[in-house]
Amino acid sequence: MNTIKSHGIITFDPESIKDPSGKMFKPWWMIIKVDGDIVEYYSWWLEKRFGIKLQRPAWGAHISVIRNEESPVWDEFKEKLNNKEITFEYIPEPRSNGKHWWLKVLSDEILKIRDDMGYVEDLMFAPHLTIGVPTPRTLEQSYYIWELYKKNLLNYEKSLL
Repeated sequence: MNTIKSHGIITFDPESIKDPSGKMFKPWWMIIKVDGDIVEYYSWWLEKRFGIKLQRPAWGAHISVIRNEESPVWDEFKEKLNNKEITFEYIPEPRSNGKHWWLKVLSDEILKIRDDMGYVEDLMFAPHLTIGVPTPRTLEQSYYIWELYKKNLLNYEKSLL
């Protein structure tokens, strides 16, 4: 399995880049802001290869680490980790459920942060780099393409060439 190494900045209580008014603010979130070129590339590729146009994430290119999960040590970790750089690896094969597109992230450091903050191991939590959601006009195409991948009728390696 090939991976690509990258880095990002840990951000507690992120503000939406789409809504400077703060109406979209959500407490108890921690993300890792990453290089927007990653999202730009995969968005371009999905549109060129499959005709799926994506809307960019509200927080820009990011990895969600904590998602609306309260913690008694939130302020302590926010003071210690906010704006710190972190390194991670990702698998360069887009994943989807039809409605969302992302890249799988591999990072023991992210899992350790969650553990250190007292978040119980959650089998549903898997670090991922959000690429975006299909525009309403291309949502049906997105579901169709994902169904082909699930049936093994499309191959990532050949598609990425």
